[in-house]
Amino acid sequence: MAAAAYSRVLGANDRIRVALVGCGGMGRGDLRDFLKVKNVECAGLCDVDESQIGKAVKEIVEPVSPTGPGAKTADFRKILDMKDLDAVIVATPDHWHTLPTVMACQAGKDVYVEKPLSVSIGEGRVMVEAARKHERVVQMGTQQRSARTTPKR
Repeated sequence: MAAAAYSRVLGANDRIRVALVGCGGMGRGDLRDFLKVKNVECAGLCDVDESQIGKAVKEIVEPVSPTGPGAKTADFRKILDMKDLDAVIVATPDHWHTLPTVMACQAGKDVYVEKPLSVSIGEGRVMVEAARKHERVVQMGTQQRSARTTPKR
């Protein structure tokens, strides 16, 4: 392999390993967008509905990753226990965003969480405090406001 080719080989520290918690339509769309980035790979899928995990594997992961999604589980805590995981996409139902986000921060993972961030001001404050305390990056999805497809006003 030529020296220039070596510079294009991604090392373990150059890859971003993400897991999806909540494999419904919005979560699958988020994961699809994440996997468009060259150095991002799917490390795991989590949903209480096994059929949703199956849809994510078939529609999103298999077309881009011949090795598959890694872990598949109904328990998001097993995802957070993964040592080689960098970030978590939280795309659970709205009332279930807080706990996985806070626990992901505690586990040292960065988080992309779907909107709404929380269902109360108190929950939102707990999430912000967790991100600050554990020095994690947490982004809430507001793609309808910032996506290229949004019409100019």
